[in-house]
Amino acid sequence: MQIAIVASAEPGVESLGLRGDFESNLMLASKLGYNGVELLVKDPDKLDTDGLRETTQRFNLSIPAIGTGLTYTIYGLSLSSPNRNIREKAVKRIEGYLKVGRELDSAIIIGSVKGKVKNHHAGIKNLKDSLRRCTESAEDIGTYILIEPLNRYESNFINTIGEAIDLMDEIGSERIGVMADTFHMNIEEKTIYDSIIKAGSYLKHIHFADSNRLAPGQGHIDFRQIMDALREVNYDYFISAEILPLPSQHDAARLTIEHLKRLL
Repeated sequence: MQIAIVASAEPGVESLGLRGDFESNLMLASKLGYNGVELLVKDPDKLDTDGLRETTQRFNLSIPAIGTGLTYTIYGLSLSSPNRNIREKAVKRIEGYLKVGRELDSAIIIGSVKGKVKNHHAGIKNLKDSLRRCTESAEDIGTYILIEPLNRYESNFINTIGEAIDLMDEIGSERIGVMADTFHMNIEEKTIYDSIIKAGSYLKHIHFADSNRLAPGQGHIDFRQIMDALREVNYDYFISAEILPLPSQHDAARLTIEHLKRLL
C-alpha cells in the first residue's frame, strides 16, 4: 500500500489537504515521504496536464485519483438531477475529467457529483443512466471511475459501501469500482472493519481521515484495525489523506504520514 494526500491542482481551490502553491506542496509531500497526491480539480478542461505530469514526476509522486466534487458544490451540476439539461452538463464535465484521468493515469472519483435527490426512485434511475454513459466513456478511453459513498449530512442516497456495491453491480462495467472514506464510514457503517471486508476486491481507493476529519490519530477511529482489514482483502492501492489542514496543512500532512507509517 502507498500513501497519498489530497492537493489542490488549481489556484483558489481549497482542498481537504494541501492548498496553495502546487509545486511547494509537492515538495512538502515528497519530503515527508508520500508516494502520491490526489488532485482536487475545478475545471478539467483548463488543466495543463503535461505540466502536472512533469511536476509530479519530478518529485517522484503519482496521481492515483482526481476528485470531481466541485462540479456539484460550485457549479450545481449532478448526475441525478431531475433536470435533463443539468445531467447532460454533469456527464460532459465527467467526460472531461475522464480525459484528464487518461492523461495522468488517474482514477476519477464520483462522490458529491452524485447530488441529492427529492424522489429517491427517480434520482437513482437518473444516476444510473448518467453513470452508464460515463462508464462507456471510461471504457472507450481506458479510465477508471470510483463510486464514493458520502454520509447522510452531505448526501441523502448512496451512503454506505453496500449501496455503492449494489450500484456498481447494476452498472456492470469493469471500469467502475468502489472507494471508501473512513470519515463517512464512521458515521454510516456498523463497523468500518466489516464494511472493508465486504467491499473486498471492489475496493480500489480509500480516504483516511479521523472521526473529526483531522489527521489520522487525532480522533477516535482505530486505524490499526482498518489496516488489518485492508490486508485481509489484499488491498494494494493507495491510501489517500483527505483531512482538514489543521493546526496547519504542514502539521496535518506530517501527523498523517507519521501515524500511517507506524501501521504499514
